[in-house]
Amino acid sequence: MEVEPRRAGENDSDGSNPDGAEVTRLCRTLVPLAAAGKYAEAASTYRWVTRASSGAPLRYGDHALRLEFCALTGNEHLGLDLLSLLDGVGDHSDAVGRLEFFASAALLTRRLTETGYGEIRFVLNGPYDGLSLSRLNVRMRAAAFVEAEELDGREHTGYFTAHAEAKMAAKPVAEFVPLLPSALPRVPIVPPPDLSAEELVVRAEIHNHRCEPEEARACLAAIEDVLDELVPRLTELRAIFFQGDDTEERLREAAAGFRRQGDENRFLLNQCWLGLWLVFDDQAETGVALTTVAAARLRAGRDDHAACWGEYWLAHVLSGQGRTAEAYEALRRGAERARETGDPLLHGTLLCLEASLRNGDGEDPVSTLELARAATDAFIVGNVGEKAVEAVEQARIAYERTGSLDELDVFVEHLLATLPVGGPERLRGHLRHLRALSLIGTGRFTEAVDDAYAALGAAASKGKDTAEHWYVLVSALHGAGRFDEVLDVAPRAISLLAGSPDWDHRCRWMYADTYRALGESSRAFNEYAVLAEILEASGDTGHSYISVSMAAAEQLDLLGYGANAADFYARAADAAVAIGGGYVAATCRNAATLSRLRSGDLDAALTALDVAENAVHAVKTETAPARDHLIAQLDHVAAHVLSAAGRIREAARRALRAAETFHRIGEAESARDVDLLLEQILLGDQK
Repeated sequence: MEVEPRRAGENDSDGSNPDGAEVTRLCRTLVPLAAAGKYAEAASTYRWVTRASSGAPLRYGDHALRLEFCALTGNEHLGLDLLSLLDGVGDHSDAVGRLEFFASAALLTRRLTETGYGEIRFVLNGPYDGLSLSRLNVRMRAAAFVEAEELDGREHTGYFTAHAEAKMAAKPVAEFVPLLPSALPRVPIVPPPDLSAEELVVRAEIHNHRCEPEEARACLAAIEDVLDELVPRLTELRAIFFQGDDTEERLREAAAGFRRQGDENRFLLNQCWLGLWLVFDDQAETGVALTTVAAARLRAGRDDHAACWGEYWLAHVLSGQGRTAEAYEALRRGAERARETGDPLLHGTLLCLEASLRNGDGEDPVSTLELARAATDAFIVGNVGEKAVEAVEQARIAYERTGSLDELDVFVEHLLATLPVGGPERLRGHLRHLRALSLIGTGRFTEAVDDAYAALGAAASKGKDTAEHWYVLVSALHGAGRFDEVLDVAPRAISLLAGSPDWDHRCRWMYADTYRALGESSRAFNEYAVLAEILEASGDTGHSYISVSMAAAEQLDLLGYGANAADFYARAADAAVAIGGGYVAATCRNAATLSRLRSGDLDAALTALDVAENAVHAVKTETAPARDHLIAQLDHVAAHVLSAAGRIREAARRALRAAETFHRIGEAESARDVDLLLEQILLGDQK
């Protein structure tokens, strides 16, 4: 069965406002609250309407208001999730809702384009899949005007067109409204204005070496006309950062340009990269030869930086062919030469690649750890956040391979304590993520919460937040009993965990358990039921499925749906029997019997009691105390059912036996419950 969740904006006491008018009203306050500087109130209102809208019928006008809020408060990237609704908006019956949503989507994509993210591809299984955000902006503007013109034609007015134009041209009302604790504004990647084409190319090349691809793409997107001498460099960069079927052709075109200009080093580095591309394009022999020759010529030259990058690309190519010893030798040569240059980025890059290869090949973890730690130090000196995170990850893998998790904790604490002010915040956030994982692993959930929030905020500000960041935050909040906050972040975590079944199932369980802890049995049951269906569909009907089905049944009992609760208990019992869990199955049969009784179906309860008797007496393998508990539990259940059936003497005998057993095995609370039942039975018998 499906229990209807509490409607957004519905009053629990009188059931008023069933149509979500309260959600609409509050959505309309979002931008005004932010514009008035009431950031905390705006954030809490946004979180509330987001939660209230979960599972509710689509109301595109409300979602448009949320999109507008994201676009105007520095939360543009959060609004990307709402754009997933585009797949169905064209078929929506409300023309005004369609207009509002298209206009708000145009506003959001305009803001994203203005901050340098226009070249990001929009991923959606629908008509807009694969479009860049800048192109999507054009499409959204056109769609909004189509809707506006149609509405104006019906009303013989220009109101809707003017309204759409004004909404799409709106300016931010706040620089940034943090929607979660420790949230940080997204770092704009658009390059400074008024840079020359050559300056933009140089910046793109630097971003390339620093492993900052989005920033590089933003620089390339800002370049319009270039001088002839820049064309080969620009062609090469665009081939690298906008890869496609013509990548090889464009790389060769750039190589020809470098040759014409007599720029031997750029030509040879181009050949190194082209060789790598060919290797991964199933042209291994040609690619290896190309990179090997180019790297050797660079090695013989006087440009230390170019020679080191040549060794780096050669190592990539050789390792991909399983020639690891040669790859390590190339990296050793490169690292020695890089050390002499005094360039921490170059030196750290070579050390980090060797650590990564050695971890992957299962080489000695101790020496691998030394490489990773040295790379980390180099990247901290060079203030290269992304690379530093990569190096710390290689150190983490090496520590785990040595089984030295305590030493990993010491390493993380040392880096956090010594990381300089102004150092890479991306690294600081990642270290706090690792510390949160450690704290959660030792049950220190409350301490982990601040680290988990800070780690998510730092990662999200760079667009690097992952499913793991969200999952860790949910785990910390749930373990710390901060259930309201779990409801704010769990849906996002669940949406990101589709490819990680174990984490997804665990996160869904925490989400359901949170509703249970808050006393929202209807929502708790729905979430438990969804998880039970997912587990069953995946063929996982073991312990997790049994626990979830039992939890769903408990919530149904609380809601007064006893017959349906009994069905869930029966499913859990069948699953337990299938894996040899007779004790659990018997417990479920006892619970199902009480659920049948609560439903008012006495005949069904008596039948269920017979099934429970058989299930309990079939349990032979448990220890004596466990079996005694199970038998006492059965006697307690039987006393309830037999009393309801008017079989008072039998009921009293079973209750007395249950009470004696519970007292004997030290379960005083259960014994008191049965004593009270026995008293009620006997008093009823005397009347």
